[in-house]
Amino acid sequence: MKKILIIGFIGFVSYSFAQSDEATKNLQKEADKLKAEKADSINPWKKGGVVTIGGQQVSLTNWAAGGQSSISANGLLSMFATYKKGENTWSSNLDLAYGVVKQGDNKSWWKNDDRIQLTSKYGRKAFRKVYYSGLLDFRTQFAEGYNYPNDSVKISNFLAPGYALLALGLDYKPNDNVSVFLAPVTGRITIVGDQKLADLGAFGVEKAVYAKDATTGATIVVKKD
Repeated sequence: MKKILIIGFIGFVSYSFAQSDEATKNLQKEADKLKAEKADSINPWKKGGVVTIGGQQVSLTNWAAGGQSSISANGLLSMFATYKKGENTWSSNLDLAYGVVKQGDNKSWWKNDDRIQLTSKYGRKAFRKVYYSGLLDFRTQFAEGYNYPNDSVKISNFLAPGYALLALGLDYKPNDNVSVFLAPVTGRITIVGDQKLADLGAFGVEKAVYAKDATTGATIVVKKD
């Protein structure tokens, strides 16, 4: 009889400890959850990004279908930041990309990707999941671009062109991953920061007016945009 009581007592103690461990784990989970919720309420910002660097090489020898060997390299930096607190939201994205390629016997590298893009949108809650919103989108490039294969004729440059889009409207956001933006009021500004390209009327800006100087006979610009 004594042996039975001792075994029963040991079994009861073991079960109690097991229950106690399980309760402790549950309490720890609840504490971690509360900490996470508190951290989210204190810091309304979320930030992140990705960096990609890549390259490719193609070698063709006596290939019946034709073509050229090539080597290319490219890089991409993409970052984002979002803010959400109370009735205010703000999200911004920045993409920076650049790539070059060299084909066949060509000794120079040509651009095959060149991009600077910044998009920023601010919203204030109107009702339910709809926000009054304003959006800014700006795009340009890093370096000079040429009319390849003729690399002596420049057709673009940094801020030539530069496009700035401004929009006002309503933004429907059913959740954090979906956004439907309707903008009845929009406007776009075209910037041509390279004077030579601006004088030629590139990208739709007004061309410069040229005339001959009566004294020297040289061509001069009478009017610039």
